[in-house]
Amino acid sequence: MTRRRSVVVAGGGIGGLAAAAGMAARGLDVTVVERAGRIGAGGSGLVLYPNGVRAVDALSARLGAGLRAVGHVSGPDEVRVLMDSAGTVLARERVGGAAGHQDTPQIPVLRAALHRLLLDEALGAGASVRLATAVTDYADGPGHVTVQLSDDTTVECDALIGADGIHSAVRARMLGDEPPVYRGYTSVRGRTGGSPLGGRGHVVNGRGIQLFVAPVGADDLYWAAKISAPPGVWPAKGRDGARAALLDAIADWYPPIVDLVRDAVPEDVVVTDIHDRDPVERWTDGRVALLGDAAHPMVPALGQGANMALEDALVLAEALASDAAVPDALADYARERTARTAAVVLASRRQGSVDQGADRAGAERRNARIAAAGRKDAELPDLLAWQPRRPPAAPGGPAAPGGPAAPDGPAAPGKAAAPDTAAGIALIGHVTQATPRAPRPQKGDTAMGAPRVVVISGSLRPGSTCDQVADWCAQRCAEQGAAVRVFTGSEIDFPAYRPGLGGTHAAVAGFLGELRGADGVILVSPTYHATVSGLLKNALDYVNDIGGPVPYLEGRAIGTVAVGAAAQGAVSTLTTLRTIGHALRGWPTPVGVAVSGVPAQPSADAEPGPEAVRLAEMVSQVLWLGGARAARRPAPLGAVA
Repeated sequence: MTRRRSVVVAGGGIGGLAAAAGMAARGLDVTVVERAGRIGAGGSGLVLYPNGVRAVDALSARLGAGLRAVGHVSGPDEVRVLMDSAGTVLARERVGGAAGHQDTPQIPVLRAALHRLLLDEALGAGASVRLATAVTDYADGPGHVTVQLSDDTTVECDALIGADGIHSAVRARMLGDEPPVYRGYTSVRGRTGGSPLGGRGHVVNGRGIQLFVAPVGADDLYWAAKISAPPGVWPAKGRDGARAALLDAIADWYPPIVDLVRDAVPEDVVVTDIHDRDPVERWTDGRVALLGDAAHPMVPALGQGANMALEDALVLAEALASDAAVPDALADYARERTARTAAVVLASRRQGSVDQGADRAGAERRNARIAAAGRKDAELPDLLAWQPRRPPAAPGGPAAPGGPAAPDGPAAPGKAAAPDTAAGIALIGHVTQATPRAPRPQKGDTAMGAPRVVVISGSLRPGSTCDQVADWCAQRCAEQGAAVRVFTGSEIDFPAYRPGLGGTHAAVAGFLGELRGADGVILVSPTYHATVSGLLKNALDYVNDIGGPVPYLEGRAIGTVAVGAAAQGAVSTLTTLRTIGHALRGWPTPVGVAVSGVPAQPSADAEPGPEAVRLAEMVSQVLWLGGARAARRPAPLGAVA
């Protein structure tokens, strides 16, 4: 009789229990080691988006049915109301069947109910759970890993999974990296029954505060307030003091929202400072792997923390249930998950900064962006496109059959509409003159490639502010070790670009060649182009100029910059640049930044301004994702049908 693989899971949170349930159901011998004396004691609520729900369904059809029984299954016509603090409606965001995800609902649920569901599923599948015990260390052995526990005992197993949260002991042993980074805001969360807001979700935007509300079953509403503040201030108040301070801060808000916080169940209020970590490439150490917040802690701005952990759990369970050797299976799991979760970590961080609206100008930009996009999170629909390797069974139905693996990544975007006008774009090419400097590695990272980045300015005027911003971005890229090529608007002028021009125009052919070889692209446009329809037309024409169409930016990181002082114009420009990114099949969702002018060059004598910080962060995000791609660069996409 073949011995079953044995797995110890450090941590009984959502990711750890989901992984345990999935692995036990696939025949593995699983033990969950949880430091707390109880599983799922508190934590208010969360939202499982379609990607997370698909992961649950694929882990177990019974689990999917149970989730729908304990959570609020969003109806096909359900909307979430987006408003300012006075109650003025900015937009009504479609929730049910949103953004092409009609196949799978969005399900807000109480954390305690989800924990109970996952625990029952794990135990029912044969996993065991050991409470009031923590994993403190591990050591490799011949064909096994020895796990040290907090009660001074050890356990030998085939694999150890570190799902022990943002302060993971397993991660500390594996990577030895720095503590997580506070991101400038805290969270006060609670649950309220019988609110006059009814069973409809809301997002309420104040200055320095954003409050999210979601129905979680019966007449209960889950709410979470993100509050800009120095670290440690709000947790020190305790839950009663934090709720009282939040009521003071929102005293002049839309009255039903004030009542929602006032009437919360006192024992369900949770106060947490918000932290994350920069993505890392290394998640494994032989027979040890990280999962969930231990691998990729993220801020809650896109609501994807639990969803990413559920995706991790499914991919891990499938990997360890395969015939591959344990170290190979864990390496396969990590390869499938690192790039996607890195993209979500960075997108969440950027969205969190935008959400807070910490000053008047920031609040105006955020509200204008919401009104223009018709939703809070413009990036979120793309993240929801994730699909399991094999299709899950219908909830309550038979288990899904096995099948060949498909690569993890975004679904192909829909075909973009042709613009109404054909305003032009002019480009030149040059190499930035900044002195390259190798990027600073993080402890525990594996080697990453030096990314190739193309920076494109959409301005027709030589030496314009837009061109200078493009050069500023290129200098930051070069300083971090990237190879950079800048295309701006004075030498090549083709306002009526047409497919086939690359075959007769050497400069155009060179431009297309640079794009084919890029690991990342930064698009810079002045806001006065209005819809920037010329940029969009040219982008679509480029796609058709390789004898394809071949989406030759597929898999490349894309950053976007709108240059101009008008908030509404910046929102419109970023929206169009984002459409270009979709047309070119860039991944992840383009990171958008608006600046009013050229930031000052970095100086040891002066702190950078907020626009310089935002722009530098965007460049760093593109470089990290581009570097991850460069480390495993595939064959040129121009050769792929």
